[in-house]
Amino acid sequence: AGVRGIFEGCGDILGDVRLLKDSYSGQCKGVGWISFADRQGAKAAVAMDGVPLQNKHIQVTMAKQASWSGGHAATVGGVAGTVQAAGTHTPAMAKEVVAAIVGADKSGVFVDGTFGRGGHSRLILDALGPKGTLHAFDLDPEAVAVGKALRKEDKRFRMHHAGFKTMVSALSAAGVAPGEVSGVFLDLGISSPQLDEAARGFRPEQSGPLDLRFDLTRGRSAGDFLRDAPREELLRVLREYGDPSDPHAARRVADAVCLARAPGGPGAPSTTKAFADLVASCRGYEYQAMHAAKATFQALRIHLNDEFGQLRGGGGAAPGG
Repeated sequence: AGVRGIFEGCGDILGDVRLLKDSYSGQCKGVGWISFADRQGAKAAVAMDGVPLQNKHIQVTMAKQASWSGGHAATVGGVAGTVQAAGTHTPAMAKEVVAAIVGADKSGVFVDGTFGRGGHSRLILDALGPKGTLHAFDLDPEAVAVGKALRKEDKRFRMHHAGFKTMVSALSAAGVAPGEVSGVFLDLGISSPQLDEAARGFRPEQSGPLDLRFDLTRGRSAGDFLRDAPREELLRVLREYGDPSDPHAARRVADAVCLARAPGGPGAPSTTKAFADLVASCRGYEYQAMHAAKATFQALRIHLNDEFGQLRGGGGAAPGG
């Protein structure tokens, strides 16, 4: 019966239950959508919010929009009823970004500090005149490959395989002084394609290598860090960049990692599943709706990719920076 069996008592369900699945394993990511024949059915489903299921609780909300005709939808997982296709990324606030960054300056020099899959860069290029130029930065080799392909299509565009904290030196090497930059765009955080790929290790719900690097060609993976980092450094990273709501969780996780890698232990976790299970055992499964290890994964990601250092170093090229 699955998810459908849980909610079929709420009312008539239209069509199949739509589950968001991992593009590699085919397993559900814990999010789904159900359409009911009437609003009463959807309301009855929302009333089931918090029902326990397999050591967790179901989160149910009313969908904010539907991409199908007719019916009323409830979402299992608490997000709107749209699905991002695997390996793609939809640029956020696209029109607003172009209006704010480019405006009337069609011939200026602009920077996209977080290229991703190039959604914003292409829109900025569309808004620029023939004399305008755009420099893009990204640490992810897959994103850089997309950028190099775009460079072949549009000579106004330059792709830099680097973090945006290096933009001052990179632009200077390209003949652009910081004061000549008209606008800088940063879409901070992680992109959909990185989350979709289990081999990158960004999602605790997936099974794959515990990596967490934006740039796979350099630096230490999260697995390496857990194996080698002194307890004090590991504890600092988890406290500074993790969940501030539980000040004791960082210590418990750090101690569990140290015990695992001690002689006679199973060794430091090297896969997302092993580490997620370890963190969940330290924190418990009922802390919050999201995975118990999500904030811990975030802490390691921020540290390994020097995300705050990127922010501090990248401001110098921005107008007025």
